[in-house]
Amino acid sequence: MLVNLLKDRFLSDLKELIKKNKKDDGKSGASLDKIFKSIRLEEPKNKEFGDLTTNAAMVLSSYVKKKPMDFAEEVRSGIFSKWKMDESVAIINPGFINFNLKDRAIIENLNQVFIEDKNYGGNNSGAGRKIQIEYVSSNPTGSLHIGHGRWGVLGDVLSAIYVRNGYDVQREYYVNDYGTQAKIFAACAKSLYLKKFGVRFAYPQDGYPETAVSIVAEKLYKDYGDKFITSSSEAITDDIAIEKNAIDIMLAFIRNTLSSIGVEFDNWFVESSLYENNNFEKVIKFLKDNSLVYEQENALWFKSTNYGDDKDRVIIRSDGNPTYFASDIMYLINKKERGFDSLIYILGADHHGYISRLKAIGKSIGMADDAVSIIIGQLVRLVEGKEVLKMSRRKGRGMTLDDLAKDVGKDAIRYFFSMNSFDTHMDFDISLAKKKSSQNPVFYVQYAHARIGSIIRKLKEIKLDNIGEKEINEIENSSAVFCVEVLKNLKSFEFKNNSERNLAWVVSLFPDIVYDACKNNAPYFLTQYLYRLSGEFHYFYNHNIIISRNKANIKRLVLALAAKTVLKNGLGILGISAPEKM
Repeated sequence: MLVNLLKDRFLSDLKELIKKNKKDDGKSGASLDKIFKSIRLEEPKNKEFGDLTTNAAMVLSSYVKKKPMDFAEEVRSGIFSKWKMDESVAIINPGFINFNLKDRAIIENLNQVFIEDKNYGGNNSGAGRKIQIEYVSSNPTGSLHIGHGRWGVLGDVLSAIYVRNGYDVQREYYVNDYGTQAKIFAACAKSLYLKKFGVRFAYPQDGYPETAVSIVAEKLYKDYGDKFITSSSEAITDDIAIEKNAIDIMLAFIRNTLSSIGVEFDNWFVESSLYENNNFEKVIKFLKDNSLVYEQENALWFKSTNYGDDKDRVIIRSDGNPTYFASDIMYLINKKERGFDSLIYILGADHHGYISRLKAIGKSIGMADDAVSIIIGQLVRLVEGKEVLKMSRRKGRGMTLDDLAKDVGKDAIRYFFSMNSFDTHMDFDISLAKKKSSQNPVFYVQYAHARIGSIIRKLKEIKLDNIGEKEINEIENSSAVFCVEVLKNLKSFEFKNNSERNLAWVVSLFPDIVYDACKNNAPYFLTQYLYRLSGEFHYFYNHNIIISRNKANIKRLVLALAAKTVLKNGLGILGISAPEKM
């Protein structure tokens, strides 16, 4: 990581500079650490201001009792003048410090692309930490809607980002097969199933759309025939069996839908398993033994306000039945017992109330304050041209996730769903997603990778004076040997124009993007970066000759190959293909 390592080095040097130049006035190191959290070392919004900029002088001016511009000068002379990798340092009113790195520093960093190859962009910051990410977790009572697809893709990509940062990640789907909704769905399936045999069973008034349930009833009929009918009467041999099979069939459909957009899980955890082997009774005893509950109005309440929640929650109703919150408690305890250091829940837009209650459960059973994270995924609106398309899971009409996957394909779905922050609403433009032009962002990024593939094919088509067949085969087989050898001779490798330097600079930022995307739970950092990298490459490609007659510009070829590696690695994290031809 280039920027984050530079920032760590800068903050360390900055603390030493303060120690040397400031007498102890009673302020603690803890207060200084708090101030340091506001210091940034990052790319400026305007590239003309340099490669990196810092606000350190302004943040620390009151602490060191100096004007920002004066302290900025001390930072320049006391820190940056001693670094061997900065080309120029400028101080801009009211105290920003901007600097450019030497080309050699960027080139040396570029070498890591070829040394690490497929692993480039990864790090071990999360090594030894076990994390579970739960997402989608839709009730198995109908087809998935578009929002489920968005949360599924974001959860899957976030999991891949955590893996790239060295974490031991488990992806989990929580199957709500125990509550009222599952029983209503089973009753709907039972009604339609019996109808096939001329047996009348009333369809629930509050039931799910028949169009959604009919596929389940059809499969029950096809796979089991009249197994559940004891006679020509309306009797069913086993309501529990028909409910279980209906849920299993619906889950299979859900699995297939998610698989079609590349969303897979390591574990499908069923809610009903929480109530097996007297586990519910054991958990209630644990809560009572640890004074985490109290009885009131013939109900059992969890003391969630003691742990930051806005109100206490009912675990067992006055009629003796457990609430959904009881399952939440048992499930979180189960996760802790499985040894996860951190838990991330990705929940739908209507689950804001779950944030405080889930965190309260975690705190009550001894988990760290930051061990339980809840991300709320906002909804999606489908548009096609100027038309807003209808989506309704309960009413059984409009476009489903299956429909969208068939219409625009996996790559477009995954890229578009990863383009925005979890907490922002988004419009999914179907027309744009299907365009084969630079207006479509996923096409734009994939085309950059394919363009570099065309360069490699051209190397094979013509006989070059300065690259042999062996080297061409290495390049074609994605071997880094050729590029590593070229970069060994750093003295002869220099940038001839800004487009070369800018491309190399952005390529070098990839590990920082992967790290920052993890720390901020922000997959969109990656899509924004890949779009930027593609833009830099397209400009570089259009303004520089890489192959002329029978000779290749080796340095520019190496830059293109570095971009290709990063594009492929980045698209791989997103779960999107990196085509060689388009």
